[in-house]
Amino acid sequence: MVEMPRACVISTGTEITQGLYADTNAMSLSRLLKDHGFWVVGHAAAPDDENLIRDAIRNTFGRVDLVIVTGGLGPTQDDLNREIIAELWDTPLVHVNRAAEMIRGRFRNRGVQMPPRNLKQANTPKDAKILLNFWGTAPGFFLRRTDDKPALLALPGVPSEWRSMMGRYFERDVLPSLPQRPFTRIHTIHLALVPESTVNECLSDLFDRDEGVMLGLLASRGIIRVRIATRGKSEAQCEQRLARTREEVLNRLPQDIVLAEGPDTLTAEEVVIQACRTNGLTIATAESCTGGGVAKRLTNVPGSSSVLLEGFVTYSNRAKERTLGIEAGMLASEGAVSEACAAAMAAGARDNTGADLAVAITGIAGPDGGSDEKPVGTVWFAVSSRRGTETLLRHFPADRNSVREWSENQALDLLRRCAADLPIQADLTETWKTKP
Repeated sequence: MVEMPRACVISTGTEITQGLYADTNAMSLSRLLKDHGFWVVGHAAAPDDENLIRDAIRNTFGRVDLVIVTGGLGPTQDDLNREIIAELWDTPLVHVNRAAEMIRGRFRNRGVQMPPRNLKQANTPKDAKILLNFWGTAPGFFLRRTDDKPALLALPGVPSEWRSMMGRYFERDVLPSLPQRPFTRIHTIHLALVPESTVNECLSDLFDRDEGVMLGLLASRGIIRVRIATRGKSEAQCEQRLARTREEVLNRLPQDIVLAEGPDTLTAEEVVIQACRTNGLTIATAESCTGGGVAKRLTNVPGSSSVLLEGFVTYSNRAKERTLGIEAGMLASEGAVSEACAAAMAAGARDNTGADLAVAITGIAGPDGGSDEKPVGTVWFAVSSRRGTETLLRHFPADRNSVREWSENQALDLLRRCAADLPIQADLTETWKTKP
């Protein structure tokens, strides 16, 4: 078996270490490295401090084959990475005229006078391959691996810039100088609204059965991804391992909990829109505690205008009465967070729009508003379709944002199930396929 080369991602910037921004660069770069056959063995973050950045980079020596450093390539005084890296690799900085002209041109095209300090960005280590930046002002650079140092890829911290640079340069200029990597294949099975522990128990013996297969569970508020990653000496070996493992996984799971199969980034809203487009169905939404979150997620999907007709955010009782035609007497007797209210919201949204499917959500997201009878996290759902109006009660024990996200995922799964003419929830009392 060809060993996977090791990689590490270092994100620099005080804004990251102080918690002002999430380190999304490390997550996205790790995913890209994984897809190219690397084993990411560490993430690090360092503030804009010369000694701490130097230590973070030096700590990768002898441990990895590739280190990617993001940020610290700007024009300001606290952008220190190019100087630190040149020092560690014992090579001087040189001024790259083409990079300087590109920086000048970018300011000229914007009609803005360039501060002289920006030309600092055209300085790169002499022994590095410069990666010209056609999307911003800071060039990146690449240093090949030596006997005592890993290969180093320095990228700007702006995600849109480094993504474009990786697309242009990574396979062409970086990968050829790195150790041979095994062939890899990745496939993800997305599951909806089932307990992670149940899925884990069902698949537990598959996790370590084959050294060429890495099986993982990734759970996120109602959506579970079963991720199958295979590696081997050839594409055919990877495909065989993937096909065998995929079949075993699917044979053990109730089919109606399978949201979809595809890339890691596939979303529930994409599945819903595709299912409705395939079946010629339209949707309306009526939301209270989620504040329009379901409609927003649906409209994130290109082509959703042919499916989503209208979304109602009826947060107050008055809005529910005026917009969806819900009777004030019912609200007074049953309450806004009730089965009756959810059913009336879904029916009202469908009647008002003529949609084929309408989903409604009403609940208590917290942190206030709960009671012994209806604690925080109580959410009623309803979906109206040609089958009639069906309701579902859920209790989500989490904070306000989590309750809302759980609720959005549950509502999207209700739409998926109705579009496919499935029961509105999985029968988790059934006996799942037992392990051989």
